[in-house]
Amino acid sequence: MRAEQRTSGSTGGIALHYDSPMRISNVITLSLLLAPLLACGEDAPTRPENGTVTAWQACRWDGQILPELCAEDLVCTYHGICAPICETAEDCPMFDGFEIECSSMDADQICKPLCNESKDCPQTDEAALECLNRYCIGSS
Repeated sequence: MRAEQRTSGSTGGIALHYDSPMRISNVITLSLLLAPLLACGEDAPTRPENGTVTAWQACRWDGQILPELCAEDLVCTYHGICAPICETAEDCPMFDGFEIECSSMDADQICKPLCNESKDCPQTDEAALECLNRYCIGSS
């Protein structure tokens, strides 16, 4: 009947003593594994305040597009970049070697840089732009 009560693979013997140095090594190992995770919280970037993100900077935070981050006279695009509002292309900031057009997005007209012939985009101070369907958009 004893065999019916044993789990598969059990020898039926007494469990070995759990050595105290083994406990200490587990605590040290866990501490070393968790230390970098806890340290990251101190250096994590902080979310920009609403209305402080300037032209061509990212209005994306934690994977979400937040239009309220863009400063006045800027619109957060579908690709997560604060673009200047315009009436004509002349209202847009120019980049050497790149054309910019003023085109509609929802109720606003915004500046959209166009890719050059090499499919390159202008370099901005903050947001990386990449070419997609002839327009420079914010990279993901």
